[in-house]
Amino acid sequence: MPAAKQTRATGWGLERNRMPVCEQVSEIHPTPLERGMSWRSNFVWMLSGNIVYAACQWGMVIALAKLGNSFMVGQFSLGLAITTPVLMFTNLQLRAVQATDAKRRRSFGEYLGLRVMTTLVALAVISGIAGFGGYERQTALVILAVALMKSVESLSDIFYGLFQLNDHLEQTGRSMMLRGFLSVIGLSAGLYLTKNLVWGIATLAGVWLAILIGFDARHGRRFAAPPTRGRTAVLRSSARWRKVWPKFRIDRQWKLARLTLPLGIVMTLVSLNLNMPRYFIHARFGEHQLGIFSAMAYTTVVVATFADALGHSTIPRMARLYADGNLAGFRSSLLQLVALGAGFALAGFIAVRFLGARLLTILFSAEYAEHVEVFVWLVAAAGISCVAALLHYGITSAQCFRIQVPMFLLVVGSNALACAWLVPSIGLRGAAMAMVIASLVHLAATSGILVYLFSTTHPKNEIQLTATEVYCENWEAGL
Repeated sequence: MPAAKQTRATGWGLERNRMPVCEQVSEIHPTPLERGMSWRSNFVWMLSGNIVYAACQWGMVIALAKLGNSFMVGQFSLGLAITTPVLMFTNLQLRAVQATDAKRRRSFGEYLGLRVMTTLVALAVISGIAGFGGYERQTALVILAVALMKSVESLSDIFYGLFQLNDHLEQTGRSMMLRGFLSVIGLSAGLYLTKNLVWGIATLAGVWLAILIGFDARHGRRFAAPPTRGRTAVLRSSARWRKVWPKFRIDRQWKLARLTLPLGIVMTLVSLNLNMPRYFIHARFGEHQLGIFSAMAYTTVVVATFADALGHSTIPRMARLYADGNLAGFRSSLLQLVALGAGFALAGFIAVRFLGARLLTILFSAEYAEHVEVFVWLVAAAGISCVAALLHYGITSAQCFRIQVPMFLLVVGSNALACAWLVPSIGLRGAAMAMVIASLVHLAATSGILVYLFSTTHPKNEIQLTATEVYCENWEAGL
């Protein structure tokens, strides 16, 4: 290929760059270390893990309310509200980057090493917020305990990316189920024995650390490349553990961090977009109406859970198809993915359209059923967002991400304008309608990017740069 065609830039971040030869040399195996599972099996395991984990999250909230009090619930919520945005930014969505690294250009240890460094930065920032934010001592300790707990989770996330890259999402599903069940037990035991939220969260962090070492790292040794190439002898136990030990190669990891920095910005925008209606509702109507809206919005997580399982089980295969220049196969897989997601979203909308009031009464109370129209709009927004998110998995697989910063700025801007226009005049229904508008903008933007990708040439085996974030997996965190 002529040098002039080796790099194609549009000014919007849709570049296709050849990586220097020195960046291609690595100890990483160019192919998976063992055969992956089928798409159907990966999907079932991912969906099951998400469902069980989501249910256990509800169990943790119930345990906190039953064994603690409303003040503890408020402290825990504040801890999550402070720590989650910081960690979402510093995580840089390395899991998605790793899962779409079809050429195995970087080792698992490099991804884990970068995650360790960014997590330490996040802990320092959160410690500063807790120490100088004017919080009471007990509240500050809760914030720090939540930060520690979420930091352990962020390390497990890198192992999930390793399992995903090798098409073995049964490991992720099992880890999520185990972590969910033991989370309820650990938090409940800690609160029951100590009557102290800090120790309850510390117990929960200890449980997650045990799962990180005893399950995630132990099973990750099967899929991580050995520390040196060409070794045929059976690795000693210590050598096997070194395969999942963080590596610090500052020059390569600095390049990776710079490359994925927009992903942290995008995830901040994603969180802002999901919470935008709540800001306007709270400012206009107060906590009571906000509680009704948030409770109904949380029920739409089931749509995102389905889309999340679809995307996670398909993205490694689509990444390989795109990396090999097989646009026909890439397009076919993406269309099948979107068709399944759209069918599920449509079925959910029809069910809510006719059974929404009864469902709200069963789940909550008759007071919520009075807002069934709002619920219908929320489910419509979730369905559109589901399709847009699945299209986003296509962009993830194609490894284009810088365009997403202006794209999400557009989405967030449209959401804010719609909320400012509709919430003061028609209340909760206006907030739900604003979410529909923002989801439509997101759908149009992702469709336009994919149309561009399909309309350009893509040489076979062209080596590309890294990936984007998975939008759908953060839906629940924003609710």
